[in-house]
Amino acid sequence: MSLIKPQEVVNTGIYRAAPVNTRFDINIISPHIQSAEERFILPILKKDLYDDMVLNQNPLVSNYNPDAGPIVLKFPTNAAYEALWTTYVLRYLGYVIYYEALPYLTFQVSSKGIFTNDSEFASNGGLASVKFMQDNTLQKIDNLKPLIEKYLCDNKTTLPLFDSKHCDCHSCESDDNCGCGYGHECGYFLRAGFYCRTCRTRKNNSTNIILY
Repeated sequence: MSLIKPQEVVNTGIYRAAPVNTRFDINIISPHIQSAEERFILPILKKDLYDDMVLNQNPLVSNYNPDAGPIVLKFPTNAAYEALWTTYVLRYLGYVIYYEALPYLTFQVSSKGIFTNDSEFASNGGLASVKFMQDNTLQKIDNLKPLIEKYLCDNKTTLPLFDSKHCDCHSCESDDNCGCGYGHECGYFLRAGFYCRTCRTRKNNSTNIILY
């Protein structure tokens, strides 16, 4: 069971989470939802909070577009989860699922091998277009991740299942040992893009590039 439903990614009109057209086939992205959540959002929310959000979500497809029908909240019985969802997580999951699915939107696999789809009025953009769109989408993902982490730390009292022990790591004791035992990770602050007092490098978690 996943946190986001396929219809919540693509079928909510002007409020859809992923930048695809309004008649997008949800069956194309459905196989990528679970793996995208395991790779991107589970490490941020941590297992206890993630599992509880999955368990307590509305079984109905949420909708925040009045032009697409009645408003349906994702977490009608939990205001803290609803705020986290609408502020960041819905948008973040839309981007990461789109990112994961992009290569498979361009290239299809049949019993005879890999092929690209062309339509009557458009030609397939090919691998170069996939890489361009993935790079662009990854920037949005990387920008949102520290905002979600900061939001979780700032609201840890209303999100008791969030593992917040790293939120109080404000400085490094040395280059090899941060105050909360995270080594060069420097706890929350390095992952959020801030420098610790004595750490001189930080790493982009998506690209594994060391930034000086």
